[in-house]
Amino acid sequence: MDVARNYYAPSDIMHTIDALAWNKMNRLHLHATDAQSWPLDIPALPNLSRKGAYRRGLSYSPKDLGQIQEYGMYRGVEVVVEIDMPGHTSSIAFSNPDLITGFNQRNWSDYAAEPPSGSLKLNSSAVYTFLSTLWQDLLPRVLPYSAYFYTGGDEVNANVYTLDETVRSNDSEILQPLLQRFVDFNHDYVRAAGMTPVVWQEMLLDWNLTLGKDVVVQTWLSDEAVAETVKKGHKVLAGNYNYW
Repeated sequence: MDVARNYYAPSDIMHTIDALAWNKMNRLHLHATDAQSWPLDIPALPNLSRKGAYRRGLSYSPKDLGQIQEYGMYRGVEVVVEIDMPGHTSSIAFSNPDLITGFNQRNWSDYAAEPPSGSLKLNSSAVYTFLSTLWQDLLPRVLPYSAYFYTGGDEVNANVYTLDETVRSNDSEILQPLLQRFVDFNHDYVRAAGMTPVVWQEMLLDWNLTLGKDVVVQTWLSDEAVAETVKKGHKVLAGNYNYW
């Protein structure tokens, strides 16, 4: 359920959980943030939603998120949260412009899958400081209700890093080790919090990252990606977008 591109009130999310439970489904993937908006309140980083949500009042407080997850738990539906990155993060620029490269370029299709363009910088110490603060705030609150956490990884556009002063390249040989360090850093936090990381297929199949054997990979671009992912030794969530 994408609550970043389209805001839904907590009550509407709970209605969706009811529908899932009635149809014997037991997971809700909550795509919590994206390029268009950051509707998730992070008390340690209050300007993220204050400036990144569509408007004041269209964000989820820690209490809201906890109630949504608890509501799911009592109905046998595990609410799994996703913070997509390093792409799909341009909403961060409204509060932390120094963390994002290629924000809102007019020729956005050169730098992103959809407007507004913008990705977290890949070789910035400030980004890692930001991520540490984010994970230390959010992950302990998510843990009581879920065994999994999505760290994203889809549709990373190499060209945007030609605009990143910490990288200045779209060469995969330069970007791949930086992405590896980025993903390892995030997954270390997820594991330390007691959860299993989930990523989109591109991290494994396009960027050829070395992922821990515990990492679950969600495929979405083809049926062939399922076989490729299993062959590499990972559990798969299959969701070919051509059928949805």
